[in-house]
Amino acid sequence: MSAVTGSDTVSPIADILADEHPSVSTVEHCLDRIAKRDHVVGAWAHLDRDLAIEQARARDGEQRRSPLHGIPVGIKDIIETGDQPTGYGSSLWAGWQPAQDAEVVRRLRRDGAVILGKTTSTEFATYRPTATRNPHGLDRTPGGSSSGSAAAVADGQVPLALGTQTAGSVLRPGSFCGVFTLKPTYGRWPFDGVLPVALTFDTVGAFARHPAWLGAVDESLSTDGVATPRTTVLPALRNLRVGILRPPWADRATPAAAALLDEFAENLRGVVADVRDVPVPDELDALDRAHTLIMAVEASASLTDRIARPHVERVSEQLHRFLNEGRTAAPSEVQRAREVLRDVRTFVGQVFADVDVLVTLAAPGEAPPIESGTGDPVFNKLASIAGCPAVGLPAGRGFGGLPLGIQIIAPHHADQGLVRIATCLTDRVGLAHRFEVHDEGGRP
Repeated sequence: MSAVTGSDTVSPIADILADEHPSVSTVEHCLDRIAKRDHVVGAWAHLDRDLAIEQARARDGEQRRSPLHGIPVGIKDIIETGDQPTGYGSSLWAGWQPAQDAEVVRRLRRDGAVILGKTTSTEFATYRPTATRNPHGLDRTPGGSSSGSAAAVADGQVPLALGTQTAGSVLRPGSFCGVFTLKPTYGRWPFDGVLPVALTFDTVGAFARHPAWLGAVDESLSTDGVATPRTTVLPALRNLRVGILRPPWADRATPAAAALLDEFAENLRGVVADVRDVPVPDELDALDRAHTLIMAVEASASLTDRIARPHVERVSEQLHRFLNEGRTAAPSEVQRAREVLRDVRTFVGQVFADVDVLVTLAAPGEAPPIESGTGDPVFNKLASIAGCPAVGLPAGRGFGGLPLGIQIIAPHHADQGLVRIATCLTDRVGLAHRFEVHDEGGRP
């Protein structure tokens, strides 16, 4: 990572998002890239070229509504769309057509975005991988469950995409694929019309080629036209107090990822007001298991109606085991797990009395081989449990040459300030230009 220098000034979001080319040209560019590349990447569950161009032509004939006007956006296949099918990543629901858009999709359309198509999801946004491959290495996973959204943005097939996170399904694939991500404050973006897995944690998130685009998405999705979203103000970068999380699960990071975190922390010194280590109590190591158990309990209830008999045999054995774990969990075990979640939230609240943001890894290391699954979400669970906003930055490469990511976590409703900080850091070290993908799908 390069040294961080300069002022807090960043390019206005309109300058970053504004495109002098008509929306039709932008959409056609994306569609041509998809036609050229997606046979090897496999990021899309559904794509209707004519519908996409029709939307773009309509946007070109209108007055610009927002920074997202005319911008193509990919939508994860568990987020409902009234004009395109939603399959929930399962053959059980292949071709199912919702009656209306999810609320996040409705707000994107309100602000002039073009809904390009549906990106792949793991089975019911749980664990069974998709056929999607990581554009930086086609033998590697893009992560899950928002596999297609991460891969499509990384491969230059679409500039923006929505995903969801219950454990680490936005931040982790963003790290593996070398793109920028935002998991917003819990409940800040509406969840109506999105497949619920475990509503204690479920959050819509976004993937982008530059962090300022994430700010535009937050402005769109956090505003319902009636109420202004709550805001927590973060100080300017030079006055920022940064805590480097030192958790008991740190030993699950690869040596390259651990070194990246230390280098990132060192480069912040002299740029921000303070950088200090924040130890995580050993007893909070239980958050990994507690999160998994509560997710299983809630998924066993929320997904039951989606797995329709007599076709239940078309659901993976992996999902059956996961849901059965939730159905058979002892009440006392569930109560203990919820106590751990409470302790995590208390810890995070106490820490934010002394620091403004927390920094940790966005994933334990590089993307693992595709046959190994979608990767370990342990570094993402603290923010998912606490409901805090977190932004993911591609910040380096591992020993194998694949992307590594850093995660910055902020207090509730500091989303816009968090994006501003991410944009400052990104523009200074040129991160947005260091993770391009060659057409052959190998490393740059």
